[in-house]
Amino acid sequence: MAEAPAASRGDGWPVPWRSVEGESDGLGSRLGALIAHAALAGAMHLPQPALDALIATLAAIGHRTGRRRTRAAHVFLTQALGELSARERERLTRAAWRQLLRVSVETERLFRRVPSARLLEHFEVETSPEARAAFAARRGLLLATPHLGNWEAALGALPRLGLAPVYAVAKPPKNRFLSRSLQASREGRGVRILSRKGAMADAPAILKAGGTLALVIDQRTSGRALLAPFFGRLARCERAPAVLLKRQRVPIVLSACLETGVPLRYHLVFGEVLQPEVWARAEVEEIVQRVNEGFERLIRAHPEQYIWIHDRYRDTPRELAPGAEPRLARRGLPPAPAGGADPG
Repeated sequence: MAEAPAASRGDGWPVPWRSVEGESDGLGSRLGALIAHAALAGAMHLPQPALDALIATLAAIGHRTGRRRTRAAHVFLTQALGELSARERERLTRAAWRQLLRVSVETERLFRRVPSARLLEHFEVETSPEARAAFAARRGLLLATPHLGNWEAALGALPRLGLAPVYAVAKPPKNRFLSRSLQASREGRGVRILSRKGAMADAPAILKAGGTLALVIDQRTSGRALLAPFFGRLARCERAPAVLLKRQRVPIVLSACLETGVPLRYHLVFGEVLQPEVWARAEVEEIVQRVNEGFERLIRAHPEQYIWIHDRYRDTPRELAPGAEPRLARRGLPPAPAGGADPG
């Protein structure tokens, strides 16, 4: 069993530290972890042009060999953006493969190269008035983001923006050795990691302490998933944030950490807020749908930074079921923000 790093010990953490580990710990897993660590260490020392070329090459290999994910991307892109030319569809699919690889490598470069005291210099932070008020209230909040831009880099900024204590919910890799090193890396940024399995049992204590619970919740969910429209087609969606808003009376802040085109520089956006005073009496389905709509606006504004290669619609109906149309207007809830995209 791994031990808590020194940075994660001490006061100010309402929930005790726990190891978030995968289950595979055989010889193959150990060798795989050693190879992954060696590859990442080598990538750290490459000049940026060479690193970009390496990521592009690996993405091309993934695109060619990961055919199931590539096919899923084509379905997802068509559903979200409509009929695209074959060239544009392939461009965005390859970009998704590159983005998946770049997140891991560039996040590690950011936290190894930039001193903690200067980390916020690498983030242009855009905060809506509603989000600013939610932060100032110090009553606990849920921070929801899609797999857009570099969601991992944002973890390092959150405690330095006054949102501590920050807990992030994550599903560990199956490889136990990789999961341990990944948890240590994430928690070295001043946050704690909770396993997706069982995290909601700890959520009330975190929120009552005025903490922040960060969730990346745009992928297919197992367990007690909720079928709700995502880009107009039913998908298995996470219901926990909606339940917590209703039970704990805390806001959900929609966020994204976008790349700027300059290495290790990010545009961190805190946008729409679902306030409990407005949404606590809404149905869980309506809250989930509104979160999805916010994600859709962000993703459509930056499609080249989204991870399209996730099989979002597996095992779900192709068409909306009868009665699944939006009910927001009929319930007197506020309309979605005007315009087709969030800031950024």
